[in-house]
Amino acid sequence: MKRDSFPSPVSEVLGRVFNRRGISKKMKEMSLLGLWQEVVGKKIDRHTHPFSVKKGKLFVNVDNSGWLVQLTYLKDKIIAEFNKKEGGKPIKDIYFRLGEIKKSTKEEKRRPLAIKRVKLEKAELDEIGKHLIGVKDKALHRILTRVLIKDKKLKKVLN
Repeated sequence: MKRDSFPSPVSEVLGRVFNRRGISKKMKEMSLLGLWQEVVGKKIDRHTHPFSVKKGKLFVNVDNSGWLVQLTYLKDKIIAEFNKKEGGKPIKDIYFRLGEIKKSTKEEKRRPLAIKRVKLEKAELDEIGKHLIGVKDKALHRILTRVLIKDKKLKKVLN
């Protein structure tokens, strides 16, 4: 990485860290889940729950076999709509499976992943500390520590 004499903006530094650690890609994938209702509409959304995106594959729970068959026929159209909204081809395939769908009657937004409940082991925290040994600025060190801890917890939740 080329270093110049001027301080880099925090957004640039964090952008590089996120890219290197794979966080940007995972954030992009998770944002696709939020587009599900917009892409398929409220009627289909009531019977489905997208729960994961991995390497361009979207995984969706469906509440009954009738909807599963119907959505299988609509899969290409749904993929095309996702890709049209996002630009490029973020979704390459969709896998539907029967599963429980928990929807609120008020259609409140889905809660984010509960990464706060995940506990890291001392060895994992020590590893994060080793990565930040060269960071002398205390404020930046604290920020990067929090970012790397959240990244580690997120990876534990998703794997």
